[in-house]
This record gives sequence, C-alpha cells and structure tokens, in this order.
Amino acid sequence: MSCSASTKCLLVFFNAIFLLIGLVMFAVGLTVHLNAEFSQKAFSSFVDKLDEAAKEAGKSVDTSDFNIAEVVGSITIVLIVLGLVIAIVAFLGITGATCCVKHVLIVYLVITLVLFLAQLIMLLIFVIDRSVYDDAVKPALKDTIQEEFTGFEGNDAPSLIWNALMIELKCCGVDSYRDFTGAKKWSDGLSNGGTYVIPRACCEEINNDKTCTNGIVDADNNKNTGCYEKLYDYVVSDAVVIGAAAGVLGFQLLLLILTIVILKTAAAVEPDF
Repeated sequence: MSCSASTKCLLVFFNAIFLLIGLVMFAVGLTVHLNAEFSQKAFSSFVDKLDEAAKEAGKSVDTSDFNIAEVVGSITIVLIVLGLVIAIVAFLGITGATCCVKHVLIVYLVITLVLFLAQLIMLLIFVIDRSVYDDAVKPALKDTIQEEFTGFEGNDAPSLIWNALMIELKCCGVDSYRDFTGAKKWSDGLSNGGTYVIPRACCEEINNDKTCTNGIVDADNNKNTGCYEKLYDYVVSDAVVIGAAAGVLGFQLLLLILTIVILKTAAAVEPDF
C-alpha cells in the first residue's frame, strides 16, 4: 500500500518525539518508584533545609526514617502509567504510518482524537475557572495537615515535608495558618502555658524565640501566605500551563490531520485500502 512519503515521514517524526517523551516519563517514574536511594538524593535539599532550621532553633529533628518514596509514590505511578500510554499510542502511530496499515491508523486516530478532546475540555475548564482543579486538590492537602501533621519536631513524612516546604517557600499551610486549627496530632502547647497560633515553621526566622508563633505581629511570620499558590508559582504559572497544554494540543491536532491525509491518500490510490 502506498502513502504520501512526506506526510508519512512527518507523522513518524512527531510520534518518535512522543515515544521518546513517554519512555523518559516511564523510566523516571520507575526509577524513583523502585530506587529509594535515588529519590532520597533528589529531595535531600528539603530535608537539609529543615535540619538547618532546626539546629538554628536549638532543636534536633530525626530525619533518619524519612522516606520520600512514601510521599511521591502515587506520583511515580502516574508517571509510569502516563508514560506507558503515550509510548504505546506513539508506537501505533509509527507502525501505522511506516507500514501504512489501515486498521492500526484508524485505532491510532480514534485514540488520539479522544485524548485531544479530553485535554481540550480540561484546558477550557482551567482557563475559565481554575478553582475547579484547586477545589479538588486543596482538601486532600489540608487533610494531611489535619490528620498527620505533628509539629516542628515531627519526624514523620507529612510533617517533614510541610515543615521543609513552609521554611523554604516562606509560607504557611495550604491557604493560611488557619489550616492548622484543630489538627489532631499537632501539639500547640508551649512550656510557659501559652499556645501556638501558628506552627514554628511559619515564622520568618526559626530560632529559640517563639514569640512569632503567637501570630500577633504579621511582619515576623508568614501566617497569611498560603503554600499552595506559592508552590504553584514556584513550579509553574497559569501562562506556562496554558502554553504547554496549547502546544501539546497543537501537536495532537497536527497528528490527527496527518493521519487523515494518509488514510485519504491511501484510499484514493488503492480503493480497497
């Protein structure tokens, strides 16, 4: 069966890029998931930051039992599955274009179209109202504070992650210090009979002076600066998300057009195709 050589080459080229991306995602996810030492080194800066802050405050935080794999485990699974899906779809595109197999190209076309429409809907929701995604993510993050956070000296994974994050980004909680109100495992008592209004990691300066934890003076703490927006702006931004999504959608639209052209060209040359 014959297909347009230039169209076929373009489809193979773009799918080769997606195949490479998928394999890289799969490899990274699998490496982090199975290699605890690798993941520990990758996130060691956060733990080091917490250790440094604890020493300045005259405290010692035991991080020897900290296992980052417990925290990023679900993320690695997503990377593995997503990378595998991308690689398989790209392989179908390469196989269908190279051998010009009608049924393989149709399967590839349908899968790509479904993914394209799903991502387009998700992008439109994000552009129109990002709070739809925020409202799905924030409650889960706040639950880790309410159910797991034990305080500045906690050596469990959730406490270490939250403390390191709040110290590094100079923020407090998901939205503010109010996220810690009523936290089940957080001891908010001071030795002098007072109470912590905000966690110590939310203080501007971590030291033996705990007066900032009363939350009275806003200048010496970050109680009203949420970590969710801080982390979002630190890692990405609306423009980056929209730009990246639009770029991926543009590629997928091009792939759809190329696939349709190949199918039409082949059908015109060979009516039985």
